Amino acid sequence: MKNPKKIKTSMFTKTVKWNVYAIVLCIALTTIACSEKEIVLSTESFQIHIDKNGNLQSLKDISNGTEFLKKDQSAPLLAIRDLSDTINQLPLSADFNKKEATISLNFKSGVKIDVAFKEKEHYVTFEVISVAPQEKVPAIVWGSYPVNIEGVVGEVVGVARNQNFAIGLQALNLKTTGGELTNNAGEAGGRKGAATKTDFGCTLNAFTIDRSVERTANVWANHFKNMPVKPIEGETVVGSKIALFGCHPEAVLETIGTIEEAEGLPHPLVDGQWIKTHPERSKAYLITTFTEDNFDELLEFTKKAGMNAIYHGHPFKNWGAFDLIPDQFPNGRAGMKALVEKANAQGVRVGAHTLTTFTTPNDPFVTPVPNSGLVFTGQGTLTGDIDPISTEILVSTNAYFNNEEFNWMHTVKIGDELIRYRTVSKEAPYKLLDCERGAFGTESSGHQKGDVVGKLLDHPYKVFFPDFELQKEMAQNMIDFFNETGITQMDFDGHEGALATGQGTYSMDDFAKRVFEGTQKNLVNGSSRTTHYYWHINHYINWGEPWYGGFRQSQSEYRFKNQPFLEANYLPNMLGWFSLRPHTTIADIEWMLARGAAYNAGFALSANPDALRNNPNTNTILDLIRIWEKARLSGAFTDKQKQQLKDLSKEFHLEETIRDKEWKLMMFQDYDFVFEKIEVQPGQPTYAEWKYTNETGEQPFKAFITLDGEKDAAVSDITIEVSNHASISIPEKLEQGQELILENNKLVISDAKGKLIKERNIELPVQGNGGHSIQFDCKIKNGNPKVKVKIRLDGK
Repeated sequence: MKNPKKIKTSMFTKTVKWNVYAIVLCIALTTIACSEKEIVLSTESFQIHIDKNGNLQSLKDISNGTEFLKKDQSAPLLAIRDLSDTINQLPLSADFNKKEATISLNFKSGVKIDVAFKEKEHYVTFEVISVAPQEKVPAIVWGSYPVNIEGVVGEVVGVARNQNFAIGLQALNLKTTGGELTNNAGEAGGRKGAATKTDFGCTLNAFTIDRSVERTANVWANHFKNMPVKPIEGETVVGSKIALFGCHPEAVLETIGTIEEAEGLPHPLVDGQWIKTHPERSKAYLITTFTEDNFDELLEFTKKAGMNAIYHGHPFKNWGAFDLIPDQFPNGRAGMKALVEKANAQGVRVGAHTLTTFTTPNDPFVTPVPNSGLVFTGQGTLTGDIDPISTEILVSTNAYFNNEEFNWMHTVKIGDELIRYRTVSKEAPYKLLDCERGAFGTESSGHQKGDVVGKLLDHPYKVFFPDFELQKEMAQNMIDFFNETGITQMDFDGHEGALATGQGTYSMDDFAKRVFEGTQKNLVNGSSRTTHYYWHINHYINWGEPWYGGFRQSQSEYRFKNQPFLEANYLPNMLGWFSLRPHTTIADIEWMLARGAAYNAGFALSANPDALRNNPNTNTILDLIRIWEKARLSGAFTDKQKQQLKDLSKEFHLEETIRDKEWKLMMFQDYDFVFEKIEVQPGQPTYAEWKYTNETGEQPFKAFITLDGEKDAAVSDITIEVSNHASISIPEKLEQGQELILENNKLVISDAKGKLIKERNIELPVQGNGGHSIQFDCKIKNGNPKVKVKIRLDGK
């Protein structure tokens, strides 16, 4: 019998031994990895590698191994920031606990910050769960994470992308501000957000400030220096949270939508569809002054233009309480509610405009008893008693009162009295001089030595602002107005007013979040400013104002430059506001509509009732808006046509061949000529002769005439002879900056801002097919201008 201890070793036994060895080796390697304190976190498409010092070592596309972390820059997962400095305190080391899913970051100052992480299918989250000692962490900064992607950077939304991959950062709650921490108030900047463009791509950034402690800050783009800022109880850096993701570019919006729903971010729907993917999210709307008396008429105008929203440009007699203007709404909110219900029954949304937290002096927050929550830029104290009629007031300091660059209303608050002053003395004893007592309807009274003298923060619009607590009350007032009336569209215009609280971008986001979430019906909204968090709430950004020039001139370049920014940030293309006036031409409207089609962009048509009633082409204009907008939103224009439509030197016309289904696009033929006065022989005609060809068919003569010359240049007595048979005489004077239009048997002269100067009937000849000539002459009144003449023909 064989000894069992001497059984021959089989191949199976050797395999088992090698497997055991492999397991031991893996355990050993894992132990080494743990000792080096590194961790790799992954989604289905994206990998993040963090090293033993708490720095990112890799941001990788899993599908092909492409690395997107720029290697020659530090990339701490999280750093500490002292608000009095701009230098980050980086972690010294990191301890990882995969089982508990935490990372402990250790700092030279003795601070320990614990960060929880979660690996999800499409993204990874990081959240600060504890800080010790808390008083040593006035602010934390996520990143910056340098992303080496050469392509498109959506700075506000926080996404960088090329054709193959996209990487993004999302701040997951209100306390986490997407952007760089560049000042001690926490203002992320005008068009800034979680991504900052660089020469190699971008950096991804977010931050959180400990707002639970009283502090001072440089507020509203540093206009108000060392402003006292009240604490927000419990609002520390604990709970700061971000998500990082990487995916194919076409999956970015889907990924962000998933993050919004899973992490409790705002996720607005319209007709049951997320607004960021809604096919009509850029639809045009009408801004006008509707009242209880004229609403039916204006509602019909809205529907004729194919629009589904009518928006009141200025319905409130005050901002704060948001009381309606009695002359427009004699039945108050009940009257507004009746209008809203009528419009809603016909498929039209109703909106109202205000300026976010701007607070008018006639508001109950200000008069007759000013609210204690009106925000101060700073304060001093009385150094002596004053009676109710004193016009010189002794104060303990001239600081805050002497900021003349940003001091538009010169108003202080003492107790329940507002006082305006001319100036403050430069030398001690400091005095407020030439005071107006009991300003803005408050009551003048005596005050005692030691009473607080607060300098109210104001604005060129002659308004004041609430502090953070009063801002909440103001938001509730706005919510109550919307819920009582059924209004479902507004703009956070003047959104930057929330910076007055001293709480930076956090304050802007808090106001928008409160109003949006408090409104019972989905609130369609825009803003004058963008922030990373507000991006989730926002439906559109409609920049471009009509007040600075004619229909085509007012901020036109600005409007078109906005489009790449909107596209980079997954926002709908919008061209801004355009003002319809009594003399606005069909050609002007189609010029704007063609550009809207070119960029797939909506707009707001600002038109007061008189302009709509008095423009002879209103019905045609509104019908053209319906035709162009229906074609645009139906996707009727090809990419090639869109490129042609972007050419600002070209004019277009769109006709509807089958209602709402089929259209014919035509480009006008424009012939540009220039007339200059030259010396000629005695008896020789002074006119210029030009030739052009009509290729389309019989049509009326059209011309546009402007001057190119000195400021005082002018011409008069213009004569135009068409094809040696029809003569047009124009005795009127045309000055530099004006435009003279001959169209539809009308002569119209308007100024540089599009304001009508003169209009009269004039008989214009009809031109047949084929070649034509014109002979042009005029009298020079001033200067020696070039007279620019554009002859326009309907094209093919």
